[in-house]
Amino acid sequence: MLQIQSKDELFAALRRRMPIMAGIILLGCVLSVLFALGQQKLYMATAVVQVENARISAPEEGIGVTSDAVRRIELIKQRMTSSKNLLRIGEQIGMFDVEDSSEELSRTSRLIIMREAIQIREIADDRINQPRTAPYALIIEATTDDPVRAAALANEVMQAGIEEARQQNLSRAEDALAFFDEEAARLEAAIEEKEAELAVFRRENDQALPSSVGALRTRLTSLEETAFGIDRDIAELQTTSTRQRDEVRQQEIALLEDQKALVETRMAEIEEAIARAPQVAQELALIERQIGNLQEQYRTVVSQRSDAELEQVLEARDQSDRLTVLERAVPADESISRSRRSIATIGAALSVALALGVAYAAEAFNPAIRTAAQLERRLGITPVITVPVVERRKSGWGSRLGILAALAALAAAVAAAVQFFGTRLLDPALWERFLPRSLAD
Repeated sequence: MLQIQSKDELFAALRRRMPIMAGIILLGCVLSVLFALGQQKLYMATAVVQVENARISAPEEGIGVTSDAVRRIELIKQRMTSSKNLLRIGEQIGMFDVEDSSEELSRTSRLIIMREAIQIREIADDRINQPRTAPYALIIEATTDDPVRAAALANEVMQAGIEEARQQNLSRAEDALAFFDEEAARLEAAIEEKEAELAVFRRENDQALPSSVGALRTRLTSLEETAFGIDRDIAELQTTSTRQRDEVRQQEIALLEDQKALVETRMAEIEEAIARAPQVAQELALIERQIGNLQEQYRTVVSQRSDAELEQVLEARDQSDRLTVLERAVPADESISRSRRSIATIGAALSVALALGVAYAAEAFNPAIRTAAQLERRLGITPVITVPVVERRKSGWGSRLGILAALAALAAAVAAAVQFFGTRLLDPALWERFLPRSLAD
């Protein structure tokens, strides 16, 4: 339990712990200043790209078109931050320049630097209970330790995105047009093949076609009457007695029987054709339906090809969906990072707080009774006399050695900090940024 109950006792405790508090505060302030000097100032540059819709609307617009636009923007963002593009831009603006040529950055390190320096955000209509719409602007933010380099980085990424969007639109239109050309040629060949198959089928089954069944039935009836007439003539020859000789009559009967055989053969052919008529009609309908489907697909492909051709023309005239520069990035006048002076001030305040905490802990772990007032509060006894502590005169080497040890520790900490931060402390430009302008001048 602490014995501090008044201002005098508080000040006395602070005086007792002043050496250790002073050491902590001094060391903390030095380390805070070194840490502040080692921090880089970061500058942010912002470029804004506007996503413009097509000047001539597509024939069909709806949710599908919006979803396609969202996917295109996402693809453009991914290609803007692709490894190849970031490495090219970083090399171009000198993001990977190092003082020591032997410490060349690896590819992974370069990508990490670029991805941490670039951020792309979308601006879209994100109202609640509304379907996702395509963004109408992209914000490109670049953060580096050099304001000019940050502006150059944002502008280069923006320009790369614009070029990528244009190339993507052109490539998409050309690929779509080539695809529909190939599809139209394939369907034309398929239609020609089916029409040739239909012609062969009609030629091979001309008698069994649905359009010929009626004529076949009429022909069959006529042949039946003919056969009946032949039978009648044969019966008359066989029953009628004439002066003709038997040989002549037999020849006439044989001739009539041959005629009847021909008629019956023809009747059998017609009956077979009529029997096959339903199957022929089904196969004919199947071929015609296939041809109709191919023709419908061909008309659809021709219509889509016209749309693709229109899109290619619009893209060539720069009238389709595109990205335009709304605001170019300019070098920032002020840093976005915390100033070195504020960092040093915060470090000093934390050092004071730590020193007070250590002093409090030291008093808490050593709650000795040092005054008559503390004795009276603690034991309820009023002391009659108090004898001050009479210290023996010492040679002073102990205190001197303690001071020397503290100075050595402080020097070691400073040396370690100098070794850690390198030659940055010797850079005059660094001190000019940290010190006030009047002192720097």
